[in-house]
Amino acid sequence: MNKELTFEEINNNLAQELATNYPDMYKEVLEQRYCDIDGSFLGFVKVYFHLSKIIPKDWIVIDFGCAYNPQSYYFRRHKKFIGVNAGKFKKFQFENTELFDGTISDYLKQKPETEKVFAICNNVPTPETELVREYYRNCYIYYTA
Repeated sequence: MNKELTFEEINNNLAQELATNYPDMYKEVLEQRYCDIDGSFLGFVKVYFHLSKIIPKDWIVIDFGCAYNPQSYYFRRHKKFIGVNAGKFKKFQFENTELFDGTISDYLKQKPETEKVFAICNNVPTPETELVREYYRNCYIYYTA
């Protein structure tokens, strides 16, 4: 029987992978002013790790509230990963990553496609997450209270 990986194991594995294989990007993102993640906490990456294993690879994944976007690493083999977040700061980005600078409602005003799309709002502190639930049939929305 396989034991489930802990948050710390998943986070540390991701930090090691990013630091080893993408050292310039790792340094550029983590060393920017006011960055609130580091190798010991890259965000709520355990959720993304598990979602990346169940979302089909030929689907588009949209992460609303992507912040610094290290979790996009888990989706680099998916059709496309779209990180949505308001704020012009450096984010992790891979070949299939597109970044959108704006709010959830700003993004949805574009009337993006919904077929073979999975939307994620993981720990996004805004009532706009309800717009995602209404717009996308396939979504994961969670906020730690």
